[in-house]
Amino acid sequence: MSLLPNDVLARMALDSPLLCDALSLARWSAPATPVTTGGVPGIDDARTAISRFSLWPNDLLGRPADRVTWLGGLNSAADVAHFVVPWSAALRLGLVRIDDSLARPAPDLEHQVRDSERVLGWWFQEFERTIAQARGDLARPESPAPGTTGPELLPGVLRFLYEAPDGHRPDLDTLSEETLSRPLPAGPPGGTPETAQLLLHVLWQLSDTGAVLLDHRPSTAPDEDRHGLCTVELTALGRYGVRRMLLEVGVHAPIVDTLAEACASRFLDALAVLPYEERLREVAPWLDRRGPAEALRQIAAVVRGPGLALRRWVGTQVLNTTSSDIEPQLRAMLCSPRPTDSSMAAVVLLSSGMLNQRGIDHLLAAHGPWVVIDMVAAAMAPDDSDLSAFLSSKGSPDVERMLLTDPDPLVIGAHPDALPVLEALARHHPDHDTAARSRLLAILLREGN
Repeated sequence: MSLLPNDVLARMALDSPLLCDALSLARWSAPATPVTTGGVPGIDDARTAISRFSLWPNDLLGRPADRVTWLGGLNSAADVAHFVVPWSAALRLGLVRIDDSLARPAPDLEHQVRDSERVLGWWFQEFERTIAQARGDLARPESPAPGTTGPELLPGVLRFLYEAPDGHRPDLDTLSEETLSRPLPAGPPGGTPETAQLLLHVLWQLSDTGAVLLDHRPSTAPDEDRHGLCTVELTALGRYGVRRMLLEVGVHAPIVDTLAEACASRFLDALAVLPYEERLREVAPWLDRRGPAEALRQIAAVVRGPGLALRRWVGTQVLNTTSSDIEPQLRAMLCSPRPTDSSMAAVVLLSSGMLNQRGIDHLLAAHGPWVVIDMVAAAMAPDDSDLSAFLSSKGSPDVERMLLTDPDPLVIGAHPDALPVLEALARHHPDHDTAARSRLLAILLREGN
């Protein structure tokens, strides 16, 4: 079993949703923010923070008009889970101090953020707390039925994922069968959700820590399982957290502490938080252990699906270093029925120097929209904070033109990240006409789906 170096894990922890939002709110509280007797900011300050850091409920993502209405109807910041959960974490971890009803960042916060061990300690504290607080039956979180809580459902699941081969991504039904040896006891009147649905809920809550990665495709047919298709992957952070829990209870958990031994998903996620020059030093040992063709196969297998654009983009950088050795495989991958495979292959070939101008034009005509979607999606931070700078930079002049000129909604909509990219362009593109066209195309995709 491989584990990434602590400095890499700490950078990942700082990028995990819960800790990232907690730190953002801590910094936002400067120089001082008034709080109520319950320790939360007033509603006007909370509205500002929610808008700035995109702390919206999931059902309001991509619905800007509804957000305005919802925000105006708020009575208390304590009613907004996406705000109060990271704010409470910031208080628990000491990132924010409250004195005389004023909240301020901890005096040495920026110094603490540079301490890898301290950051991992923060992360692990919230990882354990999330497991303890997770609830599978969302209809009765205060009085959960036996067998429906995080402490009852998650330890077996996490141990199974930890002991599985690197990169293993079982679905919920497999996890239920392999990790829950006894059926759930009967719940109170009204029924208890099926086991896979309970697992989905607790794992979704745990995903806020960055410990697990879910690829969830909800069911739309009434005769299918309610949870649809969902696969689960234990991330490098999750592997660190599970190992630390095992060691605390005396379980031996040996590791190989090197990136060269990491599976493709953990390798690419680690490279994503390293400076570019450090990435290149790690690539050669990883490739040497696999060879170009096997590296392509392993990378392609872990970059498919929505929300993986940054991993996919880092994968192209790895494959760029050996593109001449895998040219036939890359050209074959262009015909893949998976848009993310085709896009990744196109990016590597476009960067390889092996194509003449006619070949470049042909490739962009066939795959340009998907390449642009991946490019923009990879540049998007969780709160879209970096997107405006990317769209205005000299290195990306009008890249969205290939996406928005005579667009084919069926082709563009086949890419799993198309809709979030178009919605982000609509919100942040500096050109009003481009933003409007992005918004219109996003509406067409939503209506088509």
